[in-house]
Amino acid sequence: MGMRGRIALAISLVVALTVVVFGFAVHATCGVVHAQQAHARDQQKGLLTSVLQKYRRDGTLAPGARLDDSALPEPLADAAWKEGTATFVSGGSAPQVWAAARVDGKVLSLSASYAPQSDPLQSALDRALVPVGAMTAALLAVAGWFTACGLSRRLRLDAVPARRIAAGTPPDPRPVADGGRAETAEPPERHPATPLATRAAVDRELTAGMAHELRTPVTGLVAAAELLPHPRAVEMVRDRAQAMRSLVEALLEISRFDAGQEQARCEPVDLASLVRDTVSRVARESGAGEAAAASVSVVGEGRIVETDAGRVLRVLEILLHNAARHGASPIEVTLRGSSIAVRDHGPGFPRELLDHGPRRFRTGAPDRGTGHGLGLTIAVGQAEVLGARLRFHNPSDGGAAAVFELPETRACS
Repeated sequence: MGMRGRIALAISLVVALTVVVFGFAVHATCGVVHAQQAHARDQQKGLLTSVLQKYRRDGTLAPGARLDDSALPEPLADAAWKEGTATFVSGGSAPQVWAAARVDGKVLSLSASYAPQSDPLQSALDRALVPVGAMTAALLAVAGWFTACGLSRRLRLDAVPARRIAAGTPPDPRPVADGGRAETAEPPERHPATPLATRAAVDRELTAGMAHELRTPVTGLVAAAELLPHPRAVEMVRDRAQAMRSLVEALLEISRFDAGQEQARCEPVDLASLVRDTVSRVARESGAGEAAAASVSVVGEGRIVETDAGRVLRVLEILLHNAARHGASPIEVTLRGSSIAVRDHGPGFPRELLDHGPRRFRTGAPDRGTGHGLGLTIAVGQAEVLGARLRFHNPSDGGAAAVFELPETRACS
C-alpha cells in the first residue's frame, strides 16, 4: 500500500471511530430518550395521584398498587420518604416505570412495564444511526482519499529533485510548488534542492578535474622512473607512481559513476570459467602473498548469464584484492547460480561498513590494514551499473564475506 492509501486508510479509520463513538453517545444520551422517560414518569405519576385519591377517600387500593416499600427499588424508596412523591425507571431485561408517594407513614407505589415504550424507540434510533453513520464514513473516506492524493503529490514533487541529484542530473530549475500556494513551495533559488545540487555538481567536477590533472604528471613520473640508474630507486619510484596512478584511475572511475555515464553491455558469460580465470590471473599477478591461496568451488551446474563480463571481472578483482590485503587465508570463492561469494578468514568487516556500506577514503578498522577505501566503493558502483547487488557480512565463525548477486534477468543494454 502506497502513501496515498495509508493516509486515506488512517483518515477513514478515524472517521469510522468518530461515527461509532458519536452513535453510542446519541444512543445513550439522546434527548428523545430522556423525553420518553419523562413522559412515562409523568403518566405513572398521574395514575398514582388517582390511586392515592381513592385510597384516601375510601381506604381501598386500586389493582396493582401496594403499600409495602420492601420491594421498591432503593433509590425510589429513599426519594419517596424524603420528598413525599417520586418516580423511577428501573433497567435490566424487564425495565419498569415506578411512582411512589408517602401516605400515613407508609409508601404507596404503582409500577408498569416500560418495555413497550422503550424497545420501539431503541430500534428506531439504531435503524437511523447505522445507515447515516455508514454514509458519513463513506463520504469522508472519499474526501480523505482526495486529501491524501494532494498530500502525496506534494511529497512526490518535492522528491523529484532529490532523485535527479542522486542520478547525477541537475534538478529542474522551475519551482516545485504550483503557484507558490503550498507550504513547501519555494522559488528555484531558495528550494533546498538547489544548493544540494550545486554542491553535488561541484564535488563531481572537483573529483573529475583532480583525476584528469593528476593523470598526466603521474604518467610522466612512471616513464621517468625507468630512466633512473639505481635499480632500488627505480623500484621505489615505480611502486609509488603505480600507487598514484591506481588512485587517479579509481577517482576517474568514481567520477563517471557520479555523473551517471556508465552503462553495461550484455553478452553471454560463463560465470564458472570467468571466476576461475579471474582467480588464477589475480594469483599470478599478485604472487603467493595475495590471492594464491584462493580456492574456487561451484555449487550446482555452471550458468550462462547475460551480463557485462568486464564489469563482473572488475568487481571480482576488487573483492579478491580486498580479501588478500585486509583479510587472511584461506580465501574461498563460491559460485552458486548467479551469486558469487568471496570470503576470507581475517578480522572481518568493520561495523561502520556493515551498517552504512563502503565510504570513500574511509578504511574502517585499523586491524584490516590501510588503504584509501575506494576499492569497495567502486565495486558497489559497478554492481549498481549491472543491476546487481553486493552485500557484506561477517560470518558467525569469523572472517569477512562479500556476496555479489547478479540479476536473474537481463539488466544492461
